[in-house]
Amino acid sequence: MKSLSYFFCFIFRSKFFELHSAKLSTFGLAPFKLFLTISFLAAPVFSASASTNTSTESLNADNESTDNESTDNKSIEALERYTVIAERPYYNQTLNSIFPQYSYDKSNLVGSPHINDILLQSPSVNLNGQGGQIQNINIRGFSRWRIQSLLDGVPIVSDRRAGASVGFVPPSFIQSVAVIPGAASTYLGSGAIGGAVDLLLPYNTESNLQIGWSSNQQAQDYSYADYAANTDWNLSYRKGNNGNDAQGNTLFDKFEQSALFIRHRPVSGVLKEAWTLYSDNSDIGKSSSDFPEDRVTTYPENTHWLGKMTFAFSNIFSSDLFSDDMASPDTSSTDLVSNLWWHQSTLDTHILRPEDRINESESEALDFGLDVGSNARINNWQVNWQVQLMGREGVIIDEREFTLVSSASELTVDESLINQPVLDEASNLTDSFFTSELAYELRTLDASETTVAGIADASRTFGATSLAFGGRLDWQQQSNNADDVTNTNVSGFIGASHTLSPQWSASVYLSSAFRNPSLTERYFSGETPRGTVLGDDNLETEQATNVQASLSYNSIDLTGSVEVFHQKINHYIERTTVSENVQVYSNLDSATIRGISYQLDWQQSQAVNKAQNKATEQGYWFAQLNGAWIDGEDTLGSAISDIPPNSQRLTLGYELEDVRLFSTLVHRASKRDIGDSEKELDNVTTIDIGAAWQFNQRMSVQASWRNLTNQQYYVSADDKAAFAQGESVQLALTFLL
Repeated sequence: MKSLSYFFCFIFRSKFFELHSAKLSTFGLAPFKLFLTISFLAAPVFSASASTNTSTESLNADNESTDNESTDNKSIEALERYTVIAERPYYNQTLNSIFPQYSYDKSNLVGSPHINDILLQSPSVNLNGQGGQIQNINIRGFSRWRIQSLLDGVPIVSDRRAGASVGFVPPSFIQSVAVIPGAASTYLGSGAIGGAVDLLLPYNTESNLQIGWSSNQQAQDYSYADYAANTDWNLSYRKGNNGNDAQGNTLFDKFEQSALFIRHRPVSGVLKEAWTLYSDNSDIGKSSSDFPEDRVTTYPENTHWLGKMTFAFSNIFSSDLFSDDMASPDTSSTDLVSNLWWHQSTLDTHILRPEDRINESESEALDFGLDVGSNARINNWQVNWQVQLMGREGVIIDEREFTLVSSASELTVDESLINQPVLDEASNLTDSFFTSELAYELRTLDASETTVAGIADASRTFGATSLAFGGRLDWQQQSNNADDVTNTNVSGFIGASHTLSPQWSASVYLSSAFRNPSLTERYFSGETPRGTVLGDDNLETEQATNVQASLSYNSIDLTGSVEVFHQKINHYIERTTVSENVQVYSNLDSATIRGISYQLDWQQSQAVNKAQNKATEQGYWFAQLNGAWIDGEDTLGSAISDIPPNSQRLTLGYELEDVRLFSTLVHRASKRDIGDSEKELDNVTTIDIGAAWQFNQRMSVQASWRNLTNQQYYVSADDKAAFAQGESVQLALTFLL
């Protein structure tokens, strides 16, 4: 066990120090790197020490009574308790007590080319921005820096105005996704004013090999998962060429991706779990309506290295207030739970304006955090608290611009500034060759951010009514070379759920939320794929109030809910166009987003029997129906950006023994009320069909046909959004080894 821990720590340290020295040197974070290194080296020692102490205590106890079986059971129970904690964050239980929580898996998807395909099963989620592998999402009309993406609780932050994309995570690494619609700043801070999504990692218990193929991009997908004792890992390689829209036009959405995930869970000791993920993405095309005549945007390199270590400390508090018999079942033997996480990312951008110029940028950042929390039961109230420390260091964007000069020109250019043919062969623009002359080189962003927060919540059930409330005190400082800005914010929520009958329940949820301007909005000044963008260091913090009510139904074969929501945001930050190719960030007076969403999940009783491992040879039908109507406007009644068109989604399927058939119909309504930098959309209806067959105990086959009727439509209302992919056939094979 100790050797496995050392091996795991060695991989962590090796991957960190393998990164290009030129990029690491810019962080200037020697103390933090030293801290991480010491943590990795100390973890197995600490774990072994704790294990030794446990063994000593057990030996002393054996002088009175020998019970090895009891000791083993305690270890197993501790591991099972921790597994529950690892899969879902502590706040899930609190929120679930006052309104429905939903998660979505891949059972009705085949060879998903993107994590977003899993998220789109939620009625609250839509695509946002331009297409491609770094496509972003929208939750109830909130997107970009207003929604928080997490990977097993680790925040994914980006300095792109489009927001953080989870496209760097291979879909094979994800078991399911949890969607939190509505303001969630109390738990997740500034980035969750509009909601959050959490990607949940599976626990590999069987060796397996997955092979996937997609016809549209000629995409290939290979994934291998395995485990040994308490360590599991996953390897993935994916590559896709440029796809085609429904009319056969080339979409600039190529990509190549390699990823590695490793996790270790000691049986004993204070270290409960440690995992790391490294993803290398290269040659990523940005699918845009500007391609190929106006702009060709490529991301030559995009890397992510992130991980998390979870510790549980027992017997920290001796007070009867926190005694074991008063703690929650999931953490009855744990007084303190602590998480240490990090995320280092780089993104290179190459923007070609044919026969004019090239803009290149290199961005990098190191995000890290530490939290400590606990819970207790006090006078029938379940109480949770947590203290968070989060930081962003070395947030840097360097930009260069080159002027293109025809090789036929007599102009002499320095050899060091000459590129080989700079026109990507996929653009098919011209056979001409150009040389490039450096026009300027500058640093457009160099900033850092520190956040300290305290969180507490409490929940209790009074007969048929559940009540929960909580609050957050948040302090943040943002800095660049010339300016420091400090913000202090308070947010909170209160919610109640009442059981009307054995099947029906109703709930109401009120919350306040905030969003500090991002480092890009405050300090950035430079070139982007949309043109010149200017930040404003005097931007005010967005403040929001959120009200939502839901009515839920739950029976053996049918579950569902209807939710009505209304959210008002003051000092709404928007990027507005002030002249051709020049945009600035500014505060609007206020904006309001409101709407209604619903989802129903039905299955015949045979499905329930199968889930309960009861013998059944009968096939059964299943169906999911969901949709949303959303509207958003500013104080003048004008439409704001990022409000998705109304949509409805129906999935219908049939399962018989080893065969599963499914189909999905999505109707997206037209959109005529558009905001700045948006375009009108026509209505469209798409159909996907698929099947899965368990060929034998060791092999399964999946196939699907997406966009069956080959519809031509834009992926979003973004004025530079490209068309969606045309029809495509997916095949996937899974082998248990």
